[in-house]
Amino acid sequence: MTTILVAPAEGRRVVTPSGQIVPEKFKVNPADPYWARALRAGDISRVPDQTAKPVGLVATDAPATAASGTEKK
Repeated sequence: MTTILVAPAEGRRVVTPSGQIVPEKFKVNPADPYWARALRAGDISRVPDQTAKPVGLVATDAPATAASGTEKK
């Protein structure tokens, strides 16, 4: 199942098929007839997926160590 990130169009109040108001941004299956109609009608619009940017690794100064429950004090 492919999903896309969408948002309600400016000035539109969009509800789910069960009648609940949608959040500011949410994911839908564009093949679903309900959401496909909302996309075509302009009730919702596609939002650029912000997770497409690569995430860099964070380097730490401390070496990784295994935690144990038998530490000496």
